[in-house]
Amino acid sequence: MSLNQAPTGERLHIGIFGPTNSGKSSLLNSLTGQRAALVSPKEGTTTDPVYKNMEVHGLGPITLIDTAGFKDQGDLGPLRLQRTREVIEKCDGFIYLLTGDPQEDPFLALLREKNKPLIYVLAKADLLEDKALHRATRHLDPLPFIQGDEASRTRLLEALRQAFKEEKAPSLLGGLVKKGDQVLLVMPQDAQAPKGRLILPQVQTLRALLDEGALALSCQPDQLEEALRALAAPPDLVITDSQCFKEVRDHLDPSLALTSFSVLFSAYKGDLDYFIQSVKALDKAPPKRVAILEACTHPPDSEDIGQVKIPRLLRKKWGPLLEIDFYRGQDPLPMASYDLLVHCGACLFNRTHVLNRVEKAKSLGRPMTNYGILIAYLQGILDQISLPKSK
Repeated sequence: MSLNQAPTGERLHIGIFGPTNSGKSSLLNSLTGQRAALVSPKEGTTTDPVYKNMEVHGLGPITLIDTAGFKDQGDLGPLRLQRTREVIEKCDGFIYLLTGDPQEDPFLALLREKNKPLIYVLAKADLLEDKALHRATRHLDPLPFIQGDEASRTRLLEALRQAFKEEKAPSLLGGLVKKGDQVLLVMPQDAQAPKGRLILPQVQTLRALLDEGALALSCQPDQLEEALRALAAPPDLVITDSQCFKEVRDHLDPSLALTSFSVLFSAYKGDLDYFIQSVKALDKAPPKRVAILEACTHPPDSEDIGQVKIPRLLRKKWGPLLEIDFYRGQDPLPMASYDLLVHCGACLFNRTHVLNRVEKAKSLGRPMTNYGILIAYLQGILDQISLPKSK
């Protein structure tokens, strides 16, 4: 990701679905104006999903996802279709290409169940002469689309703008900050911090503070006292990295509002209420098997928060025999095998992806929380921190 691009987790994810060889890859290429996906008359050309970012005026940054068709009969067909099912879980909306009777597509029922924007496209409209197809799909009000036709492209982009015009993302700051507030950011720059830049949650929080019209001052944990003295008045909010939650809390006046980057993301990307409910339930039902879920795939170092620090805190509370497994990246996840699921801040996942994971955990009766909420709970300060408003 270049410095002037929106993070993938902040983009609307729109999946392109339909039968095999229906023109999904050609549609992706037409919309983006690039040869982003391989196009061939041979069925099953698309194997793994193809992701392409683009900016749409009036809609903002989006990610289009080209998927394998539901009639894929190749040797790897079942695996390709499983990847297509996984894409559904991270999509904010769908484009569905019609080339035959839509009732034959088992995926279409899954798309409709999600209750998200669904745009039907009559693919290869310039080649279709089947009047029966037009009659069968008339009730869906499909958009005719001709590959390479600018009018078709404009029409579909406008349909996307209209479909998502009511969508409003929650605020990252969750109502904790207003214009003119002084906010102190405590950001450790240790061995885990990327060289020469800030981690994405810190960057996004800084941008949100600027958008809100707040005044921000940043420091490292060992500069906290100096930073507090530098402010003309006590800060309206202190935001810290979760790994030094208790250290910062112990150095602040109890009246000062404190939260963490991860706690902000717990409401921004996930289900804050369920995350808190889940950790409070641990008092009555301590976990025996824990899964730690990370969105990114960075190699862990000796003081990695997910691989090292959180397991250390967990075993300090529930003993050295506690089983802890780690999962990085995408689904599927064997959630039913665990009695506690701990998610990272998910800055690389979109909100839909995280919420679908939460809903799966709920359906299985499995508690799920995130790094910041869990650390505050394990350090006994959950009731002392400021929580953002959940959507």
